[in-house]
Formats: sequence, C-alpha cells, structure tokens
Amino acid sequence: MEKERERPMTGSHCPRIPFSRLLAAVLLAALSLALVSCGKREWPAPKLSEDRFRFRSVNVQRGQDCLIIDTELAGAWANLDSVRLHIEAIGTDPGDGCATCPFVPRISRFYGPGAPEMRQDMNRLIITACGLDPKKTYRLQLVASNVYPALELVTSELVVSPPQ
Repeated sequence: MEKERERPMTGSHCPRIPFSRLLAAVLLAALSLALVSCGKREWPAPKLSEDRFRFRSVNVQRGQDCLIIDTELAGAWANLDSVRLHIEAIGTDPGDGCATCPFVPRISRFYGPGAPEMRQDMNRLIITACGLDPKKTYRLQLVASNVYPALELVTSELVVSPPQ
C-alpha cells in the first residue's frame, strides 16, 4: 500500500486569500478612513456673548504729576489682555487741544500683561500714568484688547480730568 504524501507544514492553517481581494479590502479601508476624516475643520472661535467685556465705569484722580485711572469692567473681564491709554492735554500751549475740539490724543501709553503701572483685581483695573503736568487739564480714553484677537477693541468713554 502506498502511503499518502504528507504536506509540509507551513505554520498556518488559513486559506489563502487572492491578492485582488486583499488589495480591494485595503483600498476600501483607506477610502473609509479618508471619508471619515473629511469634514469642516476650523479653529475654535470666541463667542461674542460669552467672551466680551466692557468698561462699566472710569474714574480719574490726580496725584502730583500722575493720573490714577480706576475702572470697573463688566462681562468677561478675565479676557482683558492689554490697555492703551490715550491722553490729550487741554490748554493754550503749542500742541495742546481745546475742550470743544475733537479728541486728538497727543500721548499714548501701552500697558501689557504684568505692567507695573497696571493692576487688576478681579473686575477692577487701576492704571497709573505719571510724568504729566499737574497744572493742566487732560482728556483721556482707554482702549482695551481682548485675549481673543478676533474680538473688537473695547473703548471707554472720554473722561476729563482737571487739575487739583
């Protein structure tokens, strides 16, 4: 009797898959992955109603050659990034403005995060601007920026500060 020939062991008992089916499965998986990853992608955008703040009040005191601006913020005051202070002297000297003329700031000072002249305690913001003539009247305005650059600048009302 003749013995059956034994097949050599290949280590796998799985049936062989034709190359065309394997290629089709890989292409289908790649196409599925590509379709799943498609979609609308954009950076997170700030929400106007939740991320804006405004100046609720602006009060100015004088101390020798300094203006001490005490402000109260409303809204998302934690989003305050920086403040620019615009100052215009009112008087008769060359370069001074007049009380009834349009506001044309002659001095502009920037206060970024951590500036020693700017202190913030919760929604209270205090800015000290020194080196000014204590005998002059000043008009001033604050322009604040939000931590979200897409949001517009926040402008305070125009405030007049007469000498002491």
